[in-house]
Amino acid sequence: MFGPYSMNKGLCSCGELTDIDSEVLRRKVELGKRVECRMCRNRRIAREHEQLELHYLGLDEEEDLHQV
Repeated sequence: MFGPYSMNKGLCSCGELTDIDSEVLRRKVELGKRVECRMCRNRRIAREHEQLELHYLGLDEEEDLHQV
């Protein structure tokens, strides 16, 4: 898992090229996950965190959409 691996370039869905460890890239491909640049990854994590907060407060997104 840890060690001196070569770095590759990966293309994020937003179009930005990002440096990524070859082993991480291989695992992402095997798991069917996307390559993300730093900004897209931070945005995704913030969105997931917000969804968890809403869930624990009892305000699921589906309920919010039905109330509007």
